[in-house]
Amino acid sequence: MAKAPQIPFDFFAPTAASFESFVVGDNAEVVTALYTLTDAFSPVKAPPAVAIWGASSTGKTHLLAATAAAANAHTGDSARFLAARDAFPVDPFVSNRLVCVDNADELTAEQQAWLFTAFNHVAPMGGSVIVSGRTPPAHWPLRDDLRTRLGSGLIFELVAIPQDALPHALAEHAARRGFQLSNEVLTYILSRSRRDVASLWQIVHGIDALSLARKRAVTVPLLREYLAHNAISAERPSENRPDSAAQ
Repeated sequence: MAKAPQIPFDFFAPTAASFESFVVGDNAEVVTALYTLTDAFSPVKAPPAVAIWGASSTGKTHLLAATAAAANAHTGDSARFLAARDAFPVDPFVSNRLVCVDNADELTAEQQAWLFTAFNHVAPMGGSVIVSGRTPPAHWPLRDDLRTRLGSGLIFELVAIPQDALPHALAEHAARRGFQLSNEVLTYILSRSRRDVASLWQIVHGIDALSLARKRAVTVPLLREYLAHNAISAERPSENRPDSAAQ
């Protein structure tokens, strides 16, 4: 019997963040505000700062990356995305209209100095600094002058999708991609994968691509084959610990 072809690594590659692939849930206000900022010609005046806070796995990283990507798609190289783990540029006098900084509550002293100068350059030019953290910005362990500036505009709490709403959200997301997830497949995914939205969405995208490549329906056997090769399923959910995944 011929062996099934090896699954290409591309099926496991992270999907680029976009507003279309974000599950809005109860976060319509923040998504609308960020999307408006991506249009340089919007009549709405941009706030000097937008601070987004929420627990891990609520989608903060996704939204900031999606905002930068959408702004650059609309108007060229007008946005920059940075995270606390990144090496920040040497020159803080940026030409970008939007500066998105993920995990701003973890910035080093040097990164804070860069962002302070960048803010004072971007905001007077009508741009915005968009930041994220795990708690309200007033509680971030930053220098006072920077924390005040980052909290001077819009502040949103990002709310996670309830666990009991995940099956419907997954099925709806698959339907938007043009295929259906049966109850059996949904149960298998949720019982054998990390239950954060980023990981679950990657599984939906990957199994869709594998289904098309193999010309097979999305079934439990196909899903089992995908998950056997997929690091997303390496940790099964536990009732005794919080979900673990990228924000």
